[in-house]
Amino acid sequence: MQFIQKQHIPKALSLIQAVEFLAEYLGKSSEKRIYQYFLFLELLKLFVKLRKWQLVDKCGLMISENNNYSETDNQEDEAAIQFKENLGPLEYNPQAVNEKSIKDELKSIKDPIPKFNLGYYDVIQDKQTSLLTMLPIPNDVKQKDYESKLNQIRIKFGEIFHLIRPLLYCALILKYGGDSYTPYFISLCIDILRFLIEFKIKIYRKSQKEELKIRAKEAIICYILRNPFYSTIVKQLILSNTLGKILNQQGWIYRLIIALIELRSSKCLLL
Repeated sequence: MQFIQKQHIPKALSLIQAVEFLAEYLGKSSEKRIYQYFLFLELLKLFVKLRKWQLVDKCGLMISENNNYSETDNQEDEAAIQFKENLGPLEYNPQAVNEKSIKDELKSIKDPIPKFNLGYYDVIQDKQTSLLTMLPIPNDVKQKDYESKLNQIRIKFGEIFHLIRPLLYCALILKYGGDSYTPYFISLCIDILRFLIEFKIKIYRKSQKEELKIRAKEAIICYILRNPFYSTIVKQLILSNTLGKILNQQGWIYRLIIALIELRSSKCLLL
């Protein structure tokens, strides 16, 4: 019996995130106690993510729920299947044919794929360009590169760093405290190492490329808002000294901006 079904994984992660948020704002506990809660909840989240790791991608690259291209991958797979079923004879016909005859044959297909630009064969010096290469579908070469042993090692090491960093960060906060730069810089070094590995990955799908971009963007936001960098530099030098001079610090616009930034800089959102 499986502990958690695939379709319930996003809800489970969202529930754990909500519990972390409540533990921070409703518990009224000390910082040490809050990060003890976080450490336990991140262990639970890791268990759920490991379950997701085995389901989402056979090479190990996890795809987040805010990735806009995961559905596109499925659509392109369907397009590839329809192409092989409907246009396969054209792909494997080595005989030179003229452009007009291929256009006519494409028009004769009863169920074209309107979401994708099928194009047509380009006859250049008696050489034909396959329709399959003109579709937005990953080809066999890209898939082979993606599934290579070296690429799989890169993916797995990148995911390991991605998974253990929040746990290590919580443990370091418990040891050194939230005002110390030691957890900040160790976490930063782990993410930099992960970026160096992940951006060497041979991309196979659009969702995978988008996933790496999402992770990089979220990491940058977190390091800007994560203490002690946020409290000593961003809040004092940028918000108070710069934004405070532009806007009235007693006005509602300034207070609204600060409130939104403070909400986004919640401890549970910066793990």
